[in-house]
Amino acid sequence: MLELQRPDSLVVRVVSAIRAEIDSGQLAPEARLPTEQQLAEQLNVSRSVVREAIAQLKADGVLTAKRGLGSFISKTPAGTVFRFPEKDGHRPDLAQMFEVRLWIETQAASIAARRRDAGDLQRMKQALQEMHDKRADLDAAALADVEFHRAIAEASKNDYFVAFHDFLRSQLATARKTAWENSASRFASGSADATQEHQALYQAIADGDAQGAAASAEAHLRAAAKRLQLELPATN
Repeated sequence: MLELQRPDSLVVRVVSAIRAEIDSGQLAPEARLPTEQQLAEQLNVSRSVVREAIAQLKADGVLTAKRGLGSFISKTPAGTVFRFPEKDGHRPDLAQMFEVRLWIETQAASIAARRRDAGDLQRMKQALQEMHDKRADLDAAALADVEFHRAIAEASKNDYFVAFHDFLRSQLATARKTAWENSASRFASGSADATQEHQALYQAIADGDAQGAAASAEAHLRAAAKRLQLELPATN
């Protein structure tokens, strides 16, 4: 019988319980999922909670629906969508996300310095110019910030990294705007620090300096985290 084990939000707990049954082999690929009523009784939650959990698992590619027959475990039960884990029903931990960015984006910048072409550099320059021109418009500036980092992802010539960047983009949209706000209000130099960090990163990539690009990316990410009052751990 399914059992709830984690003290997270009810929907997250139901999703975890169903995934645990799949991982243990109790629910095999293409097997029929118990009905909403059965799951609600087994897990001691409402049917609406079960319904929402099932909807999430379908969206993630873990479950499939067969008209008139119910929900079934998909042929790829691990799912096809990546999600950051939630804790106690809260959004993902921002400090941990920045640490992931630190590990990944420093390497991506290094690779971009080796693989970038004229089009990549032009997209980076346009984003930098947009950040400068729209520095008084925090929403527009944050969007240009995103486009700058996406141009670096594209310069890596790795579609998987671009896809992961786009996923992070939605997760970090608010954080980027907050960083710009903090930079403008808490620091005497305003957003000039972030602009200089981006310029240094661009120049290293343009120069084909892989080591310098990685160092500039790390310096920028640590400074951006600090503007959000986050202190990232050392990488060595």
